[in-house]
Amino acid sequence: MEMSPEHHRAAEVVAEFLGTKPSSTRALLTWGPTVVVEANVDDNLTVFVKAGANQNVHTEAAVMERVRAAGVPTVDILGVGNDERIPGGRWMITRAAAGKTLQEVGRTAPTVTRTLDELAEYYTLLHQIALPGSGPVADDARRGTLVSWSQWQQGTVDEALDSLTRTDEVPAEFVSRARQLCRAFAADLDRAPGVVLHADLGDGEVHVDPATGAVTAIVDWGAALVGDPLYDLVRFVGGGHAGDERPAELHPTLHARYFARNPHGAEHARRMLKFYRFHICVVEAAWGADLGWTAGHVAWAQQLLR
Repeated sequence: MEMSPEHHRAAEVVAEFLGTKPSSTRALLTWGPTVVVEANVDDNLTVFVKAGANQNVHTEAAVMERVRAAGVPTVDILGVGNDERIPGGRWMITRAAAGKTLQEVGRTAPTVTRTLDELAEYYTLLHQIALPGSGPVADDARRGTLVSWSQWQQGTVDEALDSLTRTDEVPAEFVSRARQLCRAFAADLDRAPGVVLHADLGDGEVHVDPATGAVTAIVDWGAALVGDPLYDLVRFVGGGHAGDERPAELHPTLHARYFARNPHGAEHARRMLKFYRFHICVVEAAWGADLGWTAGHVAWAQQLLR
């Protein structure tokens, strides 16, 4: 990916902060107004600098410190600061994670069972961090910014449905039934515990030791929420196109290992997992419209409505 002026400025921030110019820099592909640059400083140090106009990376850093204190492995934060010449005016520099991503190692690697078992353990530790409020994390990472979990869920679905409606991508009956379902689940959503969620974990955000499958780091906490832990279980590798095989391959083992540690009523868990899958289908149908994802996700969501 070509380095933009914002990427070049981010690389300069690294040099200024560390007091030495990186030997090489590389812009990473990101979604939205976010800038991430990988900088190789020397043989022993590779760092990433991140800035974003659509998120507060200082909040992300605060979340990372909080989850690390709870025993969840993440990367070292080397520094945070401000610079008006980069998106959002804030930056964060982190050390590169050890190992390779689960995506690079592969879902069929003989070590994947250990990886999923450790993920279940780290989800368990993460979901023990209870905070007041719901939805997006406040700047100080001490609470959610909304009154209720249903408020976040309904607002997110409403925004997605509004987007789909403007482009005539979905029938009016589907929109009406989707809104009704969200209202019907409001009480269930608001009875859920309010805990810290990663809320956007995929196989590219999980770093592992390729020889053993041990999880070395969980990265990219910019979408963290306060909400129902069951949402995290569905969201894991759940944000791709409707034909994505990752959920079917990885969820059964992950969910079994998680529920062995965190017992839930089977019927309640099944019902909520199905609802969260519906939620994600609607959101991804809108988000992935330019990628051709809409029809597949709407069809999946319609099946879940039956």
